[in-house]
Amino acid sequence: MKRIRTGFFLAPLMSLLLSLSLAAGAEPVPTALTTPFSASQGPRLLGQSLPEEDEAKLSTPLGSLWKLFVYSWLQTRDAAAGHEPVHEPPYRCEPGARQADDEYCCEPGESVERDQALQRSCGPYFDPQRLGLTASDWARFGASFWPDNGAGQSVPSWLRQLDALRPETLVPVASLLDALQHVPDSARQAARQALLPNTLRDPGLLAALGSSPRFKTWSWFDAKGERIGGAAGWLADGSAFWFGAPGTSQHALQQHAGWLAQAWRPSGRLYAAADEASQHVQPCVQVQLFARYPLQAIQPAPPDGLLPASAVPYTLHFVNGQQLSVPGGADNPLRLSHRQGRPELSAQWPLEDYIARVIDREGDARETAAAHALAVVARTWLRQNAEQDLSGCLRVEDSSQAQRVSPRPPSAAARQVAAFTAELVLEGHAPVRYHRDQGAPGVLSWSEAVAAHRSGEGMAEILHTSYPQLILRGWHQAASCQELPEAMQWLLERQARWRSRLRQVSGFEALQAPIKVCQLERGVPFAEPDRLRIHLREWWSREGRVTLIHEYLHLAFRHHPNGQDEALIERLAQQLVDS
Repeated sequence: MKRIRTGFFLAPLMSLLLSLSLAAGAEPVPTALTTPFSASQGPRLLGQSLPEEDEAKLSTPLGSLWKLFVYSWLQTRDAAAGHEPVHEPPYRCEPGARQADDEYCCEPGESVERDQALQRSCGPYFDPQRLGLTASDWARFGASFWPDNGAGQSVPSWLRQLDALRPETLVPVASLLDALQHVPDSARQAARQALLPNTLRDPGLLAALGSSPRFKTWSWFDAKGERIGGAAGWLADGSAFWFGAPGTSQHALQQHAGWLAQAWRPSGRLYAAADEASQHVQPCVQVQLFARYPLQAIQPAPPDGLLPASAVPYTLHFVNGQQLSVPGGADNPLRLSHRQGRPELSAQWPLEDYIARVIDREGDARETAAAHALAVVARTWLRQNAEQDLSGCLRVEDSSQAQRVSPRPPSAAARQVAAFTAELVLEGHAPVRYHRDQGAPGVLSWSEAVAAHRSGEGMAEILHTSYPQLILRGWHQAASCQELPEAMQWLLERQARWRSRLRQVSGFEALQAPIKVCQLERGVPFAEPDRLRIHLREWWSREGRVTLIHEYLHLAFRHHPNGQDEALIERLAQQLVDS
């Protein structure tokens, strides 16, 4: 069996050095002061502030980290193109004509796309000549995300020069961290999503660090010819980090995973909530609170809209005579409306905030491994059962027949559980459920999960017991696509026929990239605008084809308010299906 190199595990590592991001405004360390590490040096830990003078002089070979910066250039170029992004062709591994590093990219006759190429450290994919990346393009890219701040802080020479993108290039570690900190938010978030599958390949690493740290490996040789390497990336809160150790990356990560976890925990970095940029790319969840427990009144009586902050908590009076106190204000955004004279509460939260509230309501964050497992299951249940609106929000009820959620702000411990398991879901062809104390195949028993945690089992073992057929994936990777090629061809042939009709409607865009149509096992049909994918259960019947056209139209009008007009989209779909 051929060995595939992926992100973390096949890059040899150098002496373990971990560093969080530099303080804002710190001057870059001059290249002349740097001293290369050797494989004989021991573990080190640097804080967020500028390192001590001797450690500020440390330098590292770039290794394969140059691919991370080229990936960022590609993502930034796409973002700048707006509605007409440039899509580079996949890299194909030609049979019988293997290039260097092809074995890390794909099998002969297969091809690899951008995110996979970053995961697998596929060098030929990011070759500047293949991508048409010129020296002037590269210089503009560096200047665009690292502007001179007037204090002499400008793009360092190793990042400014395209021909410096070589594994042997020595760069100051502090300067590398500063460069990672300057990578645009959109590129950083895309890289974090692309690199998540690498974390999931090693159960020990996942158990120790969770899913929040995302990084790309590098490898090279020290002055004595010994293999050295490392990894660099970002924590969930946006902090950049770099580390290394002697030997292979797999050995180093397995040996030092616990050390890394302990190094992060005292400062709270490992369990830190997502930074503001990450919050904006998280799916949002719209919740109808107390869906099966109608409210009678709220005191003090606020006006409709977001509950304002109040000196005393609001008391919710239910029709069944029960009462509950909840705070209002920005820290707990709850929206009040009235239907038939009775108050109703709803909320919209980022995904991980919602998951933390489920943990507080359905479990106990102090039972760590059990709570981690419950967070993954709650996230998976939401993905399988929630409806998705046109804005991308998931809609769900707060009820015993769905998933209960706390109306109060999440506890710090529950936020840590959500952050540790951020984006993780189970993928497969079976629904997930959970129960307080009744386990079964496909059903997680909370009481049994707690017992397993107390006996020393980790999150992965607890999940495997209840869902042996399912595997861990990232939220963005888990929307896997079992393609329906006939539906894709049918849609492709008809797009040209519909174009003249649709151009009469404001906001129509002829899609440049092909649309993928994917088999949906369960749930409500939906489209993924960022991936140009449509998920639906069937397309053979007239109703199925109306659904296919309906979702296509959401993609074709996705940048215009008409794309949010359900009545218009449905009317057009009904007209086009019979055209």
